[in-house]
Amino acid sequence: MENNTSQTTLVSLMHNPSQLADILKDPSRHGLDFYNGLSTKEKQYILFAAAAGLIGYAIYLGKQNV
Repeated sequence: MENNTSQTTLVSLMHNPSQLADILKDPSRHGLDFYNGLSTKEKQYILFAAAAGLIGYAIYLGKQNV
């Protein structure tokens, strides 16, 4: 099995777009491998962005006329 943890950073996704394509093709395997290889600080960035996105989506849904 290939070990891609040597270049596992969020910036590496910009430098290696094929890695992003692999994550989009199979998020359960490649996405989790990538996420587990990130540093704690980068994991916190991703979780904060996900939380902000969910809050923004909730606000968007709350403003829709039902």
